[in-house]
Amino acid sequence: MDYYFNQSIEYSDDVLTPKDILGHQVGTWHVRPDQSLSYFQSLSHLSDKVALKEIGRTHENRPLITAYISSPENIARLDEIKAARNDLEDYQGPNLVWLGYSVHGNEASGANAALLVAYRLAASKEPWVQKLLDNTVVMIDPMLNPDGMGRFAHWVNSYKGKQLVSDANSMEHTEAWPQGRTNHYWFDLNRDWLLLQHPESQARAKHFYEWRPHIVGDFHEMSTNSTYFFQPGVPSRQNPLTSEANFDLTADIAEFHAKALDDLGAAYYSKEGFDDFYYGKGSTFPDINGGVGILFEQASSRGHLQESVNGDLSFPYAIRNQVATSFSTLKASLSMKDKLQSYQRDFFAGRGEAAADDSVKGVIFTSQDKGRLQEFLRILESHQVAVRQVDDSIKVNGTSYSADSSYVVNFNQQQYGLIKAMFETRKKFKDNTFYDVSAWTLPLAFNVEFTHLDRGDLSDVSSKELQEFGQGRWNGSQNPVAAIIPWDNFNAAKGLSRVLKKGVRAKVSTKSFSLKVGNDERKFSAGALVVQLPANSEKKTKAVAAIKRAFLEAGVDVYGVDSGLALNGVDLGSPSIEPIAMPRPLLLIGGEVSPYEAGEMWHLLDTRVEVPLSMQHANHVDFTKIDRYSHLILVNGFYADLKPEEHQSLIEWISEGGTLVVTRTAAEWAIRNQLVDFQVEVEEQPKPEGHDFSHRDDVIAKGIIGGAIYQADLDNSHPLAYGLTKDTIAFTKAGTQVLKPATQDFVTVATYTDTPLAAGYTSEENVNRIKNTPAVLAQRLERGSIIVFNDNPVFRGYWLGSARLMVNSLFFSRVF
Repeated sequence: MDYYFNQSIEYSDDVLTPKDILGHQVGTWHVRPDQSLSYFQSLSHLSDKVALKEIGRTHENRPLITAYISSPENIARLDEIKAARNDLEDYQGPNLVWLGYSVHGNEASGANAALLVAYRLAASKEPWVQKLLDNTVVMIDPMLNPDGMGRFAHWVNSYKGKQLVSDANSMEHTEAWPQGRTNHYWFDLNRDWLLLQHPESQARAKHFYEWRPHIVGDFHEMSTNSTYFFQPGVPSRQNPLTSEANFDLTADIAEFHAKALDDLGAAYYSKEGFDDFYYGKGSTFPDINGGVGILFEQASSRGHLQESVNGDLSFPYAIRNQVATSFSTLKASLSMKDKLQSYQRDFFAGRGEAAADDSVKGVIFTSQDKGRLQEFLRILESHQVAVRQVDDSIKVNGTSYSADSSYVVNFNQQQYGLIKAMFETRKKFKDNTFYDVSAWTLPLAFNVEFTHLDRGDLSDVSSKELQEFGQGRWNGSQNPVAAIIPWDNFNAAKGLSRVLKKGVRAKVSTKSFSLKVGNDERKFSAGALVVQLPANSEKKTKAVAAIKRAFLEAGVDVYGVDSGLALNGVDLGSPSIEPIAMPRPLLLIGGEVSPYEAGEMWHLLDTRVEVPLSMQHANHVDFTKIDRYSHLILVNGFYADLKPEEHQSLIEWISEGGTLVVTRTAAEWAIRNQLVDFQVEVEEQPKPEGHDFSHRDDVIAKGIIGGAIYQADLDNSHPLAYGLTKDTIAFTKAGTQVLKPATQDFVTVATYTDTPLAAGYTSEENVNRIKNTPAVLAQRLERGSIIVFNDNPVFRGYWLGSARLMVNSLFFSRVF
């Protein structure tokens, strides 16, 4: 203990040490999630200074816990303190500090440090700690990503010997794909605070808004050859919606970290690298929500000991530094209590003034896709954004917003800053270097029409309380000859998967038609699903029940018709209405495949579409034995060139009805291996311009597209675009790959517009290279097809606009 705290401390005998529970000192082995849980449970049982709460569960059903550590008096009135947080402009209670550890599961020094921090707070008899607890509620999230942490701890512990090995090439330090950084579906949870696609983030955001902490510490690791980083970071890389007061407070707190690390003789830096721009990260999310978020990055030993340019780096050393900055954060909170509380009160009191000074007063948005709208509204509601439903249809800037599918957000509310960040389409920046994305505009991700409103526009919008979507409705005949399901609801794909699994035969119409539904004529667009029902009453009853369970429970409307004879367009027995088979997709993973993008594809198919997904290692797949699969999916990554026999087998598989789907760099693989007739534009190397060396980083950043949003024109008549009513679609753009325009007709599904940059940073040179080039191409090869996405259509799980194209690739790849 003396090593970790750099001093001798008197502790209470009533509280067990981590060693008492683990059977070894912290740092000897990597702690597992179950061990961490056991220790925090023991603390809450033995100490009246500790309360423990399960706030949620992970995908793998592991508990997500928060430990509250404070004086016994504060612990006894936690509910009272939390209730007082409802009045953020007049709160007078203890400071609230949230310390969150190891959101990246293989950045383990934080999760192991959490045990030591909690023990000292609960057991120490130091006077300053007692004063701290009297004035502070410390909230410790000891493992932000238990699933990834468990994966990593198992790996490094499995390869640890009695003699520690520092060789960076040893197996202990070369974790297998997909590594422990990510969660169960291989998502980076430190990018999900805003998007809330996972149960870990959803539980965490709910807890955050219940407490609104004054300080949030976010503990990470970085490369082994680094030292230690803490914010404030680079001033020009701070989001302009974050106040200078926030930056100044972070800088004041940094002085406490510097002293703590100076006392240990540990090297550090604080004003270089790492931006504070994207509000979906754990250290930046608090900044737009009235708190002060602080990023900590410790050089990683990864295993138990690893060689570095600074000498051998041990796991205990990394843990010690994380412990030190945890306590420097707490000392800063105690010393700056009044300043921190004053800052937060002023922040929330100033939201109305900030909204009043903004020329934009609100935003209105609409879509005919209830599935995408429902998910969009869920995210807004989770962030405590007040949304109202449009009561009377209205036209704004030439766009019609109907009452039944349009919503309005008034900027004049507590969440003004976050709303601004969600809806803005910023293209100008002080700094062109981004550690993460430069744009994340939510309405573009969901492909909804939206318009920013000035004072006059907002006052013209009549609105009412938000209405629940509820289940879908069965319309028309109760004894139908067929059921028709429009494809304009994203959740229809889930319903389709469900009925296909039940053996219900479904078809898709490639042309529009209208039929009599009840007493009314109802038009159905191309993409509508048709289920012809059997004449046998018992079989029909079972089929109708299966359709209702599949679609209505997913929130999708179904129409029963008494006749297949169309009033207009094709009849239900038309050859233009083609059968759909249950997809049997295979995704290649491992090797040099991006685990993030593979995980995003897995998450889409598994959770949103409910299609079972087979996965095989890219280095081991046998292309001569994939006949059982309907789709072969290759996401961003680097793949080995095909051998002649593999190429022949793949061509035959496609020709006989298989579908090859490739995204981003996998498109170049398909082109290089002559599977498609498309071409990649070779980027010309820029000529030297005599820049000074000091400008190198800026010049390099100029050539990078790290996460901007690009708009594309969409061919709505193409089967891959079924269900999308807008004639444009947004993609998140990463990388500078450009496809050449196709040389044949009917293969271009989406083309970047003449002015494609919708939001985020891209140099003018790259915009000019990309404009008017293909975004999505789809080519037939006899009975099969090859579909090429130049971007990632399922970015971070929330990009449901372009994800619709990917869903259609599963079901409709044989009908174009």
